[in-house]
Amino acid sequence: MLSAEQHINLHIAFSLAIIFLQAIKLTQTKDKARSAFMIILLVASVAAATYIHFNTTRFQMSIGRQPFDKVFSGAVFLVVILIATKMTWGWVIPVISIIALAYGYFGKYMPGIFYHSGLSFSRLITYVTTNFTGVYGMLASVSANTIVLFTIFGGLMEAFGAISTIMDAAMVASTKIRSGGAQVAVISSGLIGSITGSVAANITLTGAVSIPLMKKRGYPSEFAAACEAAASTGGAILPPVMNAAAFIIASWTGIPYIYIVAVGVAPALLYYLGIALSVYIKALKLGDEKVKAELLPQFHKAFGKLAMFVVPIIVLVVLMVMSYSPQKALFIAVFTLIAMGLAIELMDKSNRSPMDSFKKFITKVLSGFESGAKTVAGIAVCMATMGCVVEILTSTGLPSKISQFALSLAGDNLFVLAILVMITCLIFGMGMPSGSAYILAALLGAPALTTFGIPIIVAHFFVFYFAELSALTPPVAIGCLVASGLADAKFLKTCIVSMRLAIGGFVLPFLFLYRPALLLQGQWYETIWAVLMVISFMFSFIIAVEGFFLQKTTAFERVIALVGALCCLLPIYVLDFVGLALVAAVIVLHVIRFNKNKVLVRQGAEV
Repeated sequence: MLSAEQHINLHIAFSLAIIFLQAIKLTQTKDKARSAFMIILLVASVAAATYIHFNTTRFQMSIGRQPFDKVFSGAVFLVVILIATKMTWGWVIPVISIIALAYGYFGKYMPGIFYHSGLSFSRLITYVTTNFTGVYGMLASVSANTIVLFTIFGGLMEAFGAISTIMDAAMVASTKIRSGGAQVAVISSGLIGSITGSVAANITLTGAVSIPLMKKRGYPSEFAAACEAAASTGGAILPPVMNAAAFIIASWTGIPYIYIVAVGVAPALLYYLGIALSVYIKALKLGDEKVKAELLPQFHKAFGKLAMFVVPIIVLVVLMVMSYSPQKALFIAVFTLIAMGLAIELMDKSNRSPMDSFKKFITKVLSGFESGAKTVAGIAVCMATMGCVVEILTSTGLPSKISQFALSLAGDNLFVLAILVMITCLIFGMGMPSGSAYILAALLGAPALTTFGIPIIVAHFFVFYFAELSALTPPVAIGCLVASGLADAKFLKTCIVSMRLAIGGFVLPFLFLYRPALLLQGQWYETIWAVLMVISFMFSFIIAVEGFFLQKTTAFERVIALVGALCCLLPIYVLDFVGLALVAAVIVLHVIRFNKNKVLVRQGAEV
């Protein structure tokens, strides 16, 4: 029977093997040197993991001591993990880890709040490896026990055609509403982004369809790119999958996964409602009509197929509500998805016989497992590397020192503290995968909020949202960078427009602090009222910014809309009613003016 530490060790070892094996290309002469290096890394990772595996008990018994083999095997394993992380995620995460290691070693030379007594080289290595913390810590445990099943689930979804089906269903939806061409990006990017786990990959996948469609229908390049970037970035906050981040939050906070999913529903829907409203008002402004149904005949069977992919997700949620563990619920959901995949193949009329259907089914299952294995390999080494950062920072006490420093700067002002935490999250989330961005944000930002007295679920949702939104904020803004490249748009302007479209995402975290009912921290009527205020804010803000509703707004209407939006935003009960009254006044005045203009136009036509 494997111990938990041995299980995690094997999980990381197999992940390393997958990464290095993919990089070995013996048939290409120019890559022989690199392939030889990959083989050396593969051998080193297998050797180190095997040695640690068979000496797990002895290493656990020697905590506090650092024999040579314990330090050496840990050092080798750490080096290959860092290299594998660089290969899969680029330089950012390994560099952060190396900085953390350097901080752990040179702490006694650091000034002010950064000072600590320092760790010797042998203690530093064993702290993050063979003491079975750090790379073997909570994050690696989540990867080995939960995320591995999630990535297999996602891989099978992709193999059975869920992603193309979602795109087809979004295209069908585009025939039902004005702005439908742009809503393709909003619908498909959100749903697919919740599964794929990467903002950049999601934009590349869905943007290849949605961005040309938007540009063809008259939307500016920057708007098309910004819409795709904002919608794809929001995939990580969309329940029930939440890009695997929900599992990390649950493990970090000790809060049940299903509760995190329930808490995340209203904010995520409000985020996408804000984008959809912006797109709809823009469509009215540009005169964009519905996409003609006859132009998309091949997509109209999409909803029936989409329903079959929804079944495994429903099974997952129901089992979680029934208090099944995430692992067991995901395991059953995977087999439900496989059954749905078999049904899809058997109903596919293009297959010549049941045997032909079964062969295709087996091929897709294997492809799904392969895709899931490749994905989890990258996530596993990333979680191991981030586990190293978490262990060093917590063992040196830096997060609590930063928390105390932020509290001393903010004093008794929660808003100032929230601004400081927001800046921290946006800076440390730059260029990071969503899971890693949240981990750093939770480590450095959440403690200050909880120390101030904010409930732990509210604090972690605050940092989670801003960690994800770092994909839209310059100077890195990885989501805008990829989308602007696809749309041939200006990067900085794309960033500005994307932040405007995602205004809900930037406002909601602050409202979590002042209107916690948005996160189900209150009575049901408080939640309804808070949702009403957010919707009113977004609607009036969009009218004010776009300068358009049913027709072009006057300067007076824009000012009233902006003041109304501000009143709905401020958490003062009296101003809520003032804001609602101003929003209602704008709508009434605008509709009266719109109808009067219609009458004048009709009379002019008759003359």
